[in-house]
Amino acid sequence: MNARGRIDGIDFWRGFALLTIFINHVPDNILSNVTHKNFGFSDAAEAFVFLSGMSVALAYGSYFFRGETGGGIRAVLRRAFKLYWVQILLSFLVIMLFAAAAFLMDEDELTDDEDRQLVVAHPARGILGILAMGHQLDFINILPLYVVLLLATPAFLWLARRNGWLMLAASAALYAVARIFDLNLPTWPLEGTWFFNPFAWQLLFVSGLFIGSRIRNEDIPYDRRVFVVCVAMLVVSLVLMTKGFGYAPVLWDNFGQALDHSKTDLGLVRLAHFFALAYVVYYSGLTRLMPAIFVFKPVALMGRFSLPVFATGCVLAAISQVIDETSEDGLIENLALSLVIVACGVLIHYLVARYLAARADLQKGKAAVVHAPSIAPVGPIEAPKEQQPESLQVS
Repeated sequence: MNARGRIDGIDFWRGFALLTIFINHVPDNILSNVTHKNFGFSDAAEAFVFLSGMSVALAYGSYFFRGETGGGIRAVLRRAFKLYWVQILLSFLVIMLFAAAAFLMDEDELTDDEDRQLVVAHPARGILGILAMGHQLDFINILPLYVVLLLATPAFLWLARRNGWLMLAASAALYAVARIFDLNLPTWPLEGTWFFNPFAWQLLFVSGLFIGSRIRNEDIPYDRRVFVVCVAMLVVSLVLMTKGFGYAPVLWDNFGQALDHSKTDLGLVRLAHFFALAYVVYYSGLTRLMPAIFVFKPVALMGRFSLPVFATGCVLAAISQVIDETSEDGLIENLALSLVIVACGVLIHYLVARYLAARADLQKGKAAVVHAPSIAPVGPIEAPKEQQPESLQVS
């Protein structure tokens, strides 16, 4: 834990997840082939949602556990409202970016995508859909999920105050109902359902709430047998996802396709793989080793300012899509350009976090000066010379 009371390990892995999401959203770049989605059933989305649950428990859980439910609800709603407006602004900004690029470059196909075309061709319906979170663009559709999960947080923490296992049981029951009856929220105006089904993904978020409420006291038991099973799960996932490291091309077709691997509904193998990965990472001591590497502090800083960093990544991903769709060969044929875009994007992520950290420190310093007590400078205080004892006078 750092001086601000934050847990650096959580910030680091959240920053890692944000960078991974950005790299995966830059189209046709070679680095997306080495992110961990290619080596296991889960990806950065699971990490983001789980760590968000942990962070919410650490930030707001104490309100509910102390019985200050009203204060906790107000704090959670303020955060949810902030996320909502970031989602709305991002959606409009991305649409305007593509529309402006289409006009300036005379590339009408930039707005031919169904999600963009709706807003351009039918602005009233498109804008209402965005405001209602019923219309979501492809690579910024995780924030609506987060907003809904935050709105449900007071109910889950109310259960956790009585018993954490009761909260988990209720969450698991809701997940089961959602999977059995295909329960999901509808999109509008385009017909469909949310890409991230909140009724299913809430289980991962609530698991984060459960762990986050215990992590300060390290109330997370270790079992060697569980650790071995988790490692085995990761190995099996690795073999299937890499098709036997390239030696068994039909392995995924024969076995992988039969698995419950849906991302929209948070398939069971995705859920199990993420829990196995989190357990192994936690108890392998990997997080404790990370501060020794030079990228730890920059990545943790990005995780600390996760919302503006995520927004930055969405805008940069949209710009990269414009470049990809207007380039003759696309990024997949231009390796150097794709690497430059990713490298510059990661640097911009870090610079945004650095700026926000510097601004926060400056504001904190100003607040300290304003609220400082009006006292004399600390130092030796001498009585007037004529009042000093003879033994203390200097000739």
